[in-house]
Amino acid sequence: MKLRLTAILAFIALILALLATFWERDDQTAHTRYDRARRAFRFDPARIHRLILYMDEQTIECQLTHDQWRLTRPIAARADAIAIERILGGLQELARSEIILPPSRSPDPYRPYGLDPPRARIELVENGYTNHIWIGRRTPLGNGVYARHAEQAAIARSQADLLALLPATPDALRERTLFAGAPSAIQRFEIRTPAGYVQLARGPDGLWRFFQPFTARADSVALGAIIETVLAGRIVQFVQDGVTDLASYGLDSQSAITVVLDAEDGNGTQMLALGDPLPNHPALVYARLQGESSIYAVSQNLRTALSIRPEDLRDRNLPGVTPASVRRLSVEDDSSRLEFARDTGGQWVMTAPWQAPADANMVESFLRAWAGVRLSAHAPAPDAPEPALTRSVLIETDDDPGVILRLRAGSHPEHDQQMLVALDDDPTILAATPADILDLSLDPQLYRSLDILSVARDDILEIHLATPALDLRFTRDRDSGDWSPPAPWLERLLSQLDPLQAQSIQIRNERPAMGLGKPHLALTLRLKGASGLGVTLLVGNETKAGGPRWAKLRGRDLIFTLSADTLANLLPPAPEPAE
Repeated sequence: MKLRLTAILAFIALILALLATFWERDDQTAHTRYDRARRAFRFDPARIHRLILYMDEQTIECQLTHDQWRLTRPIAARADAIAIERILGGLQELARSEIILPPSRSPDPYRPYGLDPPRARIELVENGYTNHIWIGRRTPLGNGVYARHAEQAAIARSQADLLALLPATPDALRERTLFAGAPSAIQRFEIRTPAGYVQLARGPDGLWRFFQPFTARADSVALGAIIETVLAGRIVQFVQDGVTDLASYGLDSQSAITVVLDAEDGNGTQMLALGDPLPNHPALVYARLQGESSIYAVSQNLRTALSIRPEDLRDRNLPGVTPASVRRLSVEDDSSRLEFARDTGGQWVMTAPWQAPADANMVESFLRAWAGVRLSAHAPAPDAPEPALTRSVLIETDDDPGVILRLRAGSHPEHDQQMLVALDDDPTILAATPADILDLSLDPQLYRSLDILSVARDDILEIHLATPALDLRFTRDRDSGDWSPPAPWLERLLSQLDPLQAQSIQIRNERPAMGLGKPHLALTLRLKGASGLGVTLLVGNETKAGGPRWAKLRGRDLIFTLSADTLANLLPPAPEPAE
């Protein structure tokens, strides 16, 4: 019984769902019928491939070919797709307020409505079928007009001014943009100006490079701004069509500017020539697009933006010198070589002239100095000798793909505030600023980290501290971590060792006067491990009265100094005087 009831309920639910679907579909169908019924004309704008307008004794025809609208009458020119779509969309959405059936016995039934002859005619061609739309006079009241489909007897009285949709002249439907495409799609840029010919192309890394009149890196930001200006250029005025003589417009003279854009988005190669200013309007200049016989007027600002010298677009920065991305830096001159590299943890290590931790602040400061170098043109005297570029720099980044910059630098023989730089990928010797970067010392001691020793307290098993007056030994319990004998001051000693920081790195050769043979303090740490290896810090004499002391790690030849405060943290507190 329960099974039967369940089946009946399921059947009823199915019937209700089907009814709801039919009601919804019927409602949608009714809405569609209503929407169509209110429209004066029925067509699909997306299917129209030809538009013909007959108005005031002139004919305007537009043809859609390969997804591009073009004017074919009264002139052959590019058409404004947005303007055409506005006309088609306005016609499709035009609503009628009422339908009028003219008297059948009247000899001129359409004349009172301005439809015989019509004020304007529109032909919409789609797949071989043509919609003929006639437009009459305006209605007595309101802004509506009378209109009629040529194949129907009824007259539609529209609520909107249909005549306002129609262009007054063919120029209203002409394309006013000069170039098609997006800045990111432009792969080649060429420009010929009175100053010369420039050719640039975008590389696989997205950066621009010169190929004419020299080979070099280009300022991608500056060039990108120029390309955006060119793509934003618009036709201000249509001057003349069917022109064959370009001389009177300055378009074939030495003063003309020609720009070529090559895009990879299907727009191909586009070329624009800019000529003389208009005689009666100097803020505009003559212009012509390749493949067209029309002369336009465009803003003088466009010509100004293109009046550039090749040097104006040269990249003034050193490539790849971004401190955060550099993984290796090498600098050398005739007598010194200094090299740094990042270890697996990203920390700077000095790898030449010896292996040692590097001072990250000093290395980053060195990199920032080179990152601030700005290049400029260099015009040596005709009889100038070959400059001496004595300092070599190599900078390698961990970018993908990695960048290796090699350059040579030297003093400028004529300008104290500049230096000369030659990049490995550019044979041109360039001037650069600031010149004082050549004064940066290559003394490795300045770049060595002041962190001499870093020992985690949990790794220390035994401390042996010896001075001329003391001999103390402390052992750490492996289980509890307590020290025996207990000494509260050991806490500051352990903190000072992680890390132990020198006051300065001095020299690599020990001298007897430093007192390291008979140290003021010998601090030995026995560390974890089967071998029980340890490290011993030796502290010698004061560098001057009351000043820091000489120090070294036994078995290593680097000499450094420790401040009086650091030394005080390594020693037990002085005994209190007896009362």
